[in-house]
Amino acid sequence: MKVPMSLNTIEELLPISELGFGKWYGKLMVEAHYTEGEWKAWTLSNLHRLDLHPGAKALHYAQEIFEGLKAYKTPNGINLFRPNSNITRMTRSAGFLAMPSFPEDQFMESLTTLVSKLSHLVPDSPGSLYLRPAMIGRSSTLGVAPATDYAFYILACPVGGYFGDVTSDTPATVNIWISDLHVRAVRGGLGAAKTGANYAASLRAIAEAKKMGFNNVMFLDAIERRYLEELSGMNVFVVDKGVLKTPPLGDTILAGVTRDSLIKIGRHLGYDVQEVPMTIDELLIGLANGEISEVFACGTASVVTSIRELGWKGERIKVGNGEAGPVATKLYQTLSGIHAGKIEPLEDDWIVKCK
Repeated sequence: MKVPMSLNTIEELLPISELGFGKWYGKLMVEAHYTEGEWKAWTLSNLHRLDLHPGAKALHYAQEIFEGLKAYKTPNGINLFRPNSNITRMTRSAGFLAMPSFPEDQFMESLTTLVSKLSHLVPDSPGSLYLRPAMIGRSSTLGVAPATDYAFYILACPVGGYFGDVTSDTPATVNIWISDLHVRAVRGGLGAAKTGANYAASLRAIAEAKKMGFNNVMFLDAIERRYLEELSGMNVFVVDKGVLKTPPLGDTILAGVTRDSLIKIGRHLGYDVQEVPMTIDELLIGLANGEISEVFACGTASVVTSIRELGWKGERIKVGNGEAGPVATKLYQTLSGIHAGKIEPLEDDWIVKCK
């Protein structure tokens, strides 16, 4: 089967400066279907358009979940980073959306097979092969109820930096607007699931932030509009008097794999790491008196991204000296070193070899 050019597939790697993020696809994909109460065997095929009824549950009731993880080139082959954590999280997301979980052993097998087949599209460090597992409800009945038919699939994209240029030495730096108008998630909702609905909730705020010259947006809690939660697709950290702090997990914050990795790496490096609530007032006061020296975000796509400036109610507030700080840089270099096979992982299951 010939792959249409409109699907943006490539068979040879482009220079890392031209890859961007999520622009180009490998020509292979994993696909599996759930019908009559069970998952059928997954298959590997050429990338193709999905056959969906216009009434599919995913289109009308957002019954959709996904994941994001990466494969890296190392001196000893191609490795996935912490795929078990992503598989576990997708199982949890399926529960939030009343969807059947994809069998975890088949999930891992399909991931490693796809990466092995596309190993020629894994860029040298600091690039990577980004994997996007997804599941959608396919049933066409328009009643508000879970689907009975589902599709699971995995896409693969060779990528460079999420915010443009990427290096293995220094995190990218961005400026972020803190919104007091929009919220990402509410208690008892879908905030802890990795589902498109949460990202859709951030799109208007991101558009407004970009009109004001910011790269992205940080959300506060939906009830009091005081507590820092997360960015549109990244968790947040601050360095407060040398202590590394991040908001505690709950049902409004996604349990980021990179967040968890940085907490463990930070403690391994000797930092005092605390998962504690932080208010916008505490952040502003800490920045003003110099006690908060760094603010940075993290996620699989962006890894570690330093925040050089924050926007709040018409003010622009510089963070530190406007450059990536020493803590964010050290964490980024350590995590990137683990990705590239230059530093030993902290736990045995962090690395799964594909080829």
